[in-house]
Amino acid sequence: MAPATDLRAAVAANPVWYHSIELAPGLVTPGHIDLRPAARRVLPERMEGRALDVGTFDGFWAFELERRGAQVVAIDVETVDQAQWPPIHRERLEAAARNMEIQLGRGFAIAREALGSRVERVICPVGELTCEAIGGPVRHAFLGALLLHLRDPVGALERVLHALEPGGRLLLLEPVDPRTTLLHPRRPVAQFRALATDFTWWKANLATLRAWLRTAGFAPEGRPLLLLPRGHAGMDRVPTVALTARRPVSSI
Repeated sequence: MAPATDLRAAVAANPVWYHSIELAPGLVTPGHIDLRPAARRVLPERMEGRALDVGTFDGFWAFELERRGAQVVAIDVETVDQAQWPPIHRERLEAAARNMEIQLGRGFAIAREALGSRVERVICPVGELTCEAIGGPVRHAFLGALLLHLRDPVGALERVLHALEPGGRLLLLEPVDPRTTLLHPRRPVAQFRALATDFTWWKANLATLRAWLRTAGFAPEGRPLLLLPRGHAGMDRVPTVALTARRPVSSI
């Protein structure tokens, strides 16, 4: 996709971009959320070994991991209607997705070619994640803004745990409820939101995120980092925390 005009046309032809990705100087995809400042804050300058991006969508985090030296595999569902939408909203959301002509993987393919990336995209829901599905264990895993959209966050984290090599590291970015975090700094509190929102099952405080990690077998480490990612369409300045955790060497 050498000519800039061809690349711009390809970007414009994709009806929905979730991530803002700089594909060339002056050419950034029109994503709903811009996580470039967050990446500079939460990712190390250099990374070695294999890395996993869970729920990649357009691939922003996968490409950022690769840019820092990791060999990256990215997983996602095959079609947008395979997301874990609350059943009460599913029929309406499926119709809306068809009308918008959302095609998962389309933006990823455009970005991958434009960036000359070698990231491997694998069709694999997080609930079916295994080492075999991604070609072996990884040293790093990234999971961003996904747990709130899952029926079973702990089950998903357990799958990620066992995709990591012992001692491997997880970086979790997840929206957090500031009010219940302040009111209950040590007690896990999460609102069930499936009846009130289209896509969200949980609105959790920081203690809940840590409890989910520990319950799945992770060892949380370090202090959380508060982020306010830039976005559009109601996604601007959603309080988000970055948490790190490791798979214990003795984990089975």
